[in-house]
Amino acid sequence: MGVGSKIAILLNGPPRAGKDTAVAVLEEAFGSEAETFKFTQPVKDRAHARFGLECAHDAYELLKDTPLPEFDGMTPREAYIDTSRKLKAEQGEDAVRKLFVETVLGSQAQIILNPDAGDDSEAEAVAEALGAENVLVIRISREGHDFSKDCRTWVNSPSLRIVDVTNEEGQRKVYESQVVALARSFVDAVRSDRPEAGVLSVAAE
Repeated sequence: MGVGSKIAILLNGPPRAGKDTAVAVLEEAFGSEAETFKFTQPVKDRAHARFGLECAHDAYELLKDTPLPEFDGMTPREAYIDTSRKLKAEQGEDAVRKLFVETVLGSQAQIILNPDAGDDSEAEAVAEALGAENVLVIRISREGHDFSKDCRTWVNSPSLRIVDVTNEEGQRKVYESQVVALARSFVDAVRSDRPEAGVLSVAAE
Protein backbone atom coordinates (compact mmCIF):
# COMPACT_ATOMS: atom_id res chain seq x y z
CA MET A 1 0.00 0.00 0.00
CA GLY A 2 1.24 3.49 -0.80
CA VAL A 3 1.32 6.36 1.68
CA GLY A 4 -1.36 8.12 -0.36
CA SER A 5 -3.91 5.37 0.17
CA LYS A 6 -6.56 5.79 2.85
CA ILE A 7 -6.54 3.89 6.12
CA ALA A 8 -9.67 3.70 8.27
CA ILE A 9 -9.84 3.13 12.01
CA LEU A 10 -13.39 2.32 13.08
CA LEU A 11 -14.47 2.39 16.72
CA ASN A 12 -17.27 0.06 17.76
CA GLY A 13 -18.92 -0.17 21.16
CA PRO A 14 -22.06 0.58 23.16
CA PRO A 15 -23.15 4.09 24.20
CA ARG A 16 -20.78 5.74 26.69
CA ALA A 17 -18.15 3.02 26.31
CA GLY A 18 -15.51 5.64 25.49
CA LYS A 19 -15.56 5.97 21.70
CA ASP A 20 -15.50 9.78 21.74
CA THR A 21 -12.56 9.71 24.13
CA ALA A 22 -10.76 7.30 21.84
CA VAL A 23 -11.30 9.35 18.70
CA ALA A 24 -10.12 12.50 20.50
CA VAL A 25 -6.74 10.94 21.40
CA LEU A 26 -6.42 9.53 17.88
CA GLU A 27 -7.05 12.98 16.40
CA GLU A 28 -4.27 14.30 18.60
CA ALA A 29 -1.93 11.42 17.75
CA PHE A 30 -2.31 11.67 13.96
CA GLY A 31 -2.86 15.41 13.64
CA SER A 32 -3.46 16.78 10.15
CA GLU A 33 -3.17 13.31 8.58
CA ALA A 34 -6.51 12.31 10.04
CA GLU A 35 -10.11 13.41 9.69
CA THR A 36 -13.08 12.20 11.70
CA PHE A 37 -16.35 11.18 10.07
CA LYS A 38 -19.44 9.77 11.75
CA PHE A 39 -22.01 7.49 10.17
CA THR A 40 -24.59 9.43 12.16
CA GLN A 41 -23.80 12.91 10.80
CA PRO A 42 -26.27 12.81 7.87
CA VAL A 43 -28.84 11.17 10.15
CA LYS A 44 -28.49 13.92 12.72
CA ASP A 45 -28.80 16.61 10.07
CA ARG A 46 -32.02 15.00 8.85
CA ALA A 47 -33.37 14.61 12.37
CA HIS A 48 -32.78 18.27 13.14
CA ALA A 49 -34.50 19.30 9.92
CA ARG A 50 -37.39 16.97 10.72
CA PHE A 51 -37.99 18.78 14.01
CA GLY A 52 -37.43 22.23 12.48
CA LEU A 53 -34.07 22.79 14.10
CA GLU A 54 -31.29 24.76 12.43
CA CYS A 55 -28.06 23.72 14.10
CA ALA A 56 -24.80 21.85 13.66
CA HIS A 57 -24.97 18.06 13.57
CA ASP A 58 -23.21 17.85 16.96
CA ALA A 59 -25.22 20.59 18.70
CA TYR A 60 -26.82 18.13 21.15
CA GLU A 61 -23.81 15.96 21.96
CA LEU A 62 -23.81 16.94 25.64
CA LEU A 63 -27.56 16.36 25.91
CA LYS A 64 -27.95 13.26 23.76
CA ASP A 65 -29.47 11.19 26.59
CA THR A 66 -31.72 13.95 27.95
CA PRO A 67 -35.41 14.08 26.95
CA LEU A 68 -35.98 17.45 25.27
CA PRO A 69 -39.14 19.30 24.22
CA GLU A 70 -37.65 20.18 20.82
CA PHE A 71 -37.59 16.44 20.05
CA ASP A 72 -41.17 15.95 21.28
CA GLY A 73 -39.95 14.56 24.59
CA MET A 74 -37.48 12.11 23.07
CA THR A 75 -33.79 12.22 23.80
CA PRO A 76 -31.66 13.34 20.85
CA ARG A 77 -30.29 9.79 20.68
CA GLU A 78 -33.82 8.37 20.40
CA ALA A 79 -34.69 10.93 17.72
CA TYR A 80 -31.59 10.02 15.73
CA ILE A 81 -32.34 6.30 15.95
CA ASP A 82 -35.91 6.88 14.83
CA THR A 83 -34.74 9.07 11.93
CA SER A 84 -32.22 6.42 10.87
CA ARG A 85 -34.97 3.82 10.75
CA LYS A 86 -37.15 6.12 8.64
CA LEU A 87 -34.26 6.92 6.28
CA LYS A 88 -33.57 3.22 5.73
CA ALA A 89 -37.26 2.51 5.18
CA GLU A 90 -37.44 5.24 2.52
CA GLN A 91 -34.08 4.79 0.77
CA GLY A 92 -33.03 1.24 1.58
CA GLU A 93 -31.06 -0.44 4.34
CA ASP A 94 -27.76 0.80 2.91
CA ALA A 95 -28.75 4.49 2.81
CA VAL A 96 -26.70 5.62 5.81
CA ARG A 97 -23.54 3.74 4.92
CA LYS A 98 -23.67 4.91 1.29
CA LEU A 99 -23.71 8.52 2.45
CA PHE A 100 -20.79 7.85 4.76
CA VAL A 101 -18.62 6.13 2.13
CA GLU A 102 -19.22 8.96 -0.35
CA THR A 103 -18.04 11.46 2.25
CA VAL A 104 -14.94 9.42 3.11
CA LEU A 105 -13.92 8.99 -0.52
CA GLY A 106 -14.19 12.74 -1.04
CA SER A 107 -11.83 13.51 1.83
CA GLN A 108 -8.17 14.40 1.32
CA ALA A 109 -7.21 12.81 4.65
CA GLN A 110 -4.96 9.74 4.62
CA ILE A 111 -6.35 8.40 7.90
CA ILE A 112 -10.10 8.18 8.39
CA LEU A 113 -11.33 8.02 11.99
CA ASN A 114 -14.84 6.86 12.76
CA PRO A 115 -16.27 6.73 16.31
CA ASP A 116 -19.65 5.14 15.62
CA ALA A 117 -19.38 1.99 13.51
CA GLY A 118 -22.66 0.29 14.34
CA ASP A 119 -22.66 -3.16 12.74
CA ASP A 120 -20.99 -5.47 10.24
CA SER A 121 -22.65 -3.87 7.22
CA GLU A 122 -21.28 -0.40 8.01
CA ALA A 123 -17.75 -1.63 8.65
CA GLU A 124 -17.82 -3.88 5.60
CA ALA A 125 -18.94 -0.97 3.40
CA VAL A 126 -15.81 0.94 4.40
CA ALA A 127 -13.64 -2.14 3.83
CA GLU A 128 -15.15 -2.61 0.39
CA ALA A 129 -14.38 0.99 -0.53
CA LEU A 130 -10.84 1.19 0.91
CA GLY A 131 -9.74 -2.46 0.93
CA ALA A 132 -10.14 -4.70 3.99
CA GLU A 133 -6.38 -4.66 4.54
CA ASN A 134 -6.59 -0.91 5.18
CA VAL A 135 -9.34 -1.05 7.81
CA LEU A 136 -9.02 -1.68 11.54
CA VAL A 137 -12.00 -2.10 13.86
CA ILE A 138 -11.34 -1.38 17.53
CA ARG A 139 -14.13 -2.78 19.69
CA ILE A 140 -14.48 -0.98 23.02
CA SER A 141 -16.14 -2.56 26.03
CA ARG A 142 -16.89 -0.97 29.38
CA GLU A 143 -18.51 -2.57 32.40
CA GLY A 144 -22.17 -1.64 32.79
CA HIS A 145 -22.62 -0.47 29.20
CA ASP A 146 -24.37 -2.42 26.45
CA PHE A 147 -26.46 -2.05 23.28
CA SER A 148 -29.83 -2.70 24.95
CA LYS A 149 -31.10 0.82 24.20
CA ASP A 150 -29.30 1.34 20.93
CA CYS A 151 -29.87 0.22 17.33
CA ARG A 152 -26.18 -0.61 16.91
CA THR A 153 -24.38 -3.79 17.86
CA TRP A 154 -20.93 -5.40 17.89
CA VAL A 155 -18.96 -5.71 14.66
CA ASN A 156 -18.11 -9.41 14.26
CA SER A 157 -17.45 -9.91 10.55
CA PRO A 158 -14.67 -12.48 9.92
CA SER A 159 -13.62 -10.49 6.84
CA LEU A 160 -12.52 -7.56 9.04
CA ARG A 161 -9.47 -7.02 11.21
CA ILE A 162 -10.86 -6.58 14.74
CA VAL A 163 -9.15 -5.96 18.08
CA ASP A 164 -10.71 -5.52 21.53
CA VAL A 165 -9.96 -2.95 24.22
CA THR A 166 -11.55 -2.63 27.66
CA ASN A 167 -12.14 0.86 29.07
CA GLU A 168 -11.80 0.17 32.77
CA GLU A 169 -13.04 2.63 35.38
CA GLY A 170 -10.25 4.77 36.79
CA GLN A 171 -7.82 3.69 34.05
CA ARG A 172 -8.47 6.35 31.42
CA LYS A 173 -4.82 7.05 30.61
CA VAL A 174 -4.09 3.34 30.20
CA TYR A 175 -7.12 3.02 27.91
CA GLU A 176 -6.09 6.01 25.82
CA SER A 177 -2.54 4.69 25.48
CA GLN A 178 -3.80 1.29 24.35
CA VAL A 179 -6.01 2.81 21.67
CA VAL A 180 -3.21 4.99 20.30
CA ALA A 181 -0.70 2.11 20.40
CA LEU A 182 -3.06 -0.15 18.45
CA ALA A 183 -3.80 2.49 15.85
CA ARG A 184 -0.15 3.48 15.37
CA SER A 185 0.93 -0.15 15.10
CA PHE A 186 -1.71 -0.81 12.46
CA VAL A 187 -0.95 2.30 10.41
CA ASP A 188 2.79 1.64 10.50
CA ALA A 189 2.30 -2.01 9.51
CA VAL A 190 -0.01 -1.21 6.61
CA ARG A 191 2.31 1.45 5.28
CA SER A 192 5.23 -0.94 5.50
CA ASP A 193 3.23 -3.67 3.75
CA ARG A 194 3.98 -5.96 6.67
CA PRO A 195 1.79 -9.08 6.99
CA GLU A 196 1.84 -8.67 10.77
CA ALA A 197 -0.58 -5.77 10.37
CA GLY A 198 -3.17 -8.28 11.54
CA VAL A 199 -1.30 -9.03 14.78
CA LEU A 200 -1.46 -6.07 17.12
CA SER A 201 -0.35 -5.59 20.68
CA VAL A 202 -2.57 -3.86 23.19
CA ALA A 203 0.27 -3.08 25.57
CA ALA A 204 0.07 0.47 26.87
CA GLU A 205 2.79 2.88 25.86
